[in-house]
Amino acid sequence: MTGFDKDPLKDSIHRDIHDRIANSIRDKAKRSQPAQGMILGGAICAIGVILLLDHIGIIAAGNLWRFWPLLLVIAGIVNLTDSGQWPKGAFLVVIGILFQLDNLGIIHFRWADLWPLAIIAAGAMMIWGSFRARRFKTRVSGAANSMNATSVFGGVERRVSVKDFKYGSVSAVFGGVELDFRDAEMEGEEAVMDINVIFGGVEIRVPDHWRVEARNQTLFGGYTDTTRGTGNPSASGTGTKTLVITGQVLFGGIEVKN
Repeated sequence: MTGFDKDPLKDSIHRDIHDRIANSIRDKAKRSQPAQGMILGGAICAIGVILLLDHIGIIAAGNLWRFWPLLLVIAGIVNLTDSGQWPKGAFLVVIGILFQLDNLGIIHFRWADLWPLAIIAAGAMMIWGSFRARRFKTRVSGAANSMNATSVFGGVERRVSVKDFKYGSVSAVFGGVELDFRDAEMEGEEAVMDINVIFGGVEIRVPDHWRVEARNQTLFGGYTDTTRGTGNPSASGTGTKTLVITGQVLFGGIEVKN
């Protein structure tokens, strides 16, 4: 694919991971659910008790290190309490349980075994995403208002000039997709792009007056939005039309810009 450079994508993923950690902390603080607070609070209390017992010599906390995979299980359970994050939560729970069983000598599991599991998780995430996308697509009348792009071990470049864009579906598996929406328009207030990326990259260019809202899930991947309206919906020329990004990203990246 012309212009698909791996280095900028790698840098984009690194920046996005850092930004998403910070944003996740802020979002959890703003909309923390009771169940999530109870789980996280209980985990913190348990860690404090263990450290206290180790400090006064009752137990040796070093021997408890073999139970570190339970942290992944706890993180997964926290994500399971959020309906939009259950695929990620299920993946973390499964990985945590497998590593815990390996530490206890019940099974033998290695980091290299993560790759097949990652592929399985990617397939499950895409199936879940396709069900959600199908429910939305049934509300969109006419193929003229939508677009589809699929890249498998290759590259796709496409300029979209739909005058009443409502829905788009993109799949990039070991490949890259470049979409240019600068000539497209929306008659409504919102359009949806369902994007599924596995070991690939997607680059989207949008008009200056479009605002982009990310509702996608990323697992070992990255999402970057460098549009002019980022973080400031009230900026001049932005906020009137919204492009909603849904779908899943696994070992890949999505970049949105003007």
